Amino acid sequence: MLTLELLNKMLLAAAAALKENVIPLCELDSVAGDGDHGLTIGRMADAMKAQVEAGTSADMKELLDDLSMAFMGVNGGSAGPLWGTVFGGFAEGIDEGVTELDAAGIHKMLEQAKEDFMDISKAKQGDKTMVDALYPALDAGMACEGDVKAIFAAMAEAANNGAEATANMVARFGRAKNVGERSLGAKDPGAVSMALLFTKMAEAI
Repeated sequence: MLTLELLNKMLLAAAAALKENVIPLCELDSVAGDGDHGLTIGRMADAMKAQVEAGTSADMKELLDDLSMAFMGVNGGSAGPLWGTVFGGFAEGIDEGVTELDAAGIHKMLEQAKEDFMDISKAKQGDKTMVDALYPALDAGMACEGDVKAIFAAMAEAANNGAEATANMVARFGRAKNVGERSLGAKDPGAVSMALLFTKMAEAI
């Protein structure tokens, strides 16, 4: 079961790892972006840590909703609103008062997150964006019939494979598409940060 206590532990582990990777993420972003993705992710990591440690969320839905709002309020490009949409979708897929989820509950949470994200983003897999890690992770989690550990392990593996694959892609979406072939050889920072999130959440279980 995915409990509120375990979810808090997973989020704290992810926040710590994201904070540690501020500089590498900025370096990746400097290839095809303005080089500040890591700074934005660092602020989001701080918000995640603060929200979890405050302990003010009574259930899983409230925690994920609170994180969504916190991310939406982070200045620094599109990452905040996009991550806010993902976490808002997670929250929307959970009923009020729930403090633990079985595999079916996790699947519902992941499905809602993908649905909500597809409503606001036209990015497709292969465009070299965070979607190249996000969608494979959500799909792998929904397809996994194992326990919470197996589900998040599948998500982490899929997200990492997706992020790695972006090195061989030419950016076709957002500001990065303007650099064209020059984006080849470097992984997309949005995909890498998303892969970090799921990897560290999985490792914390």
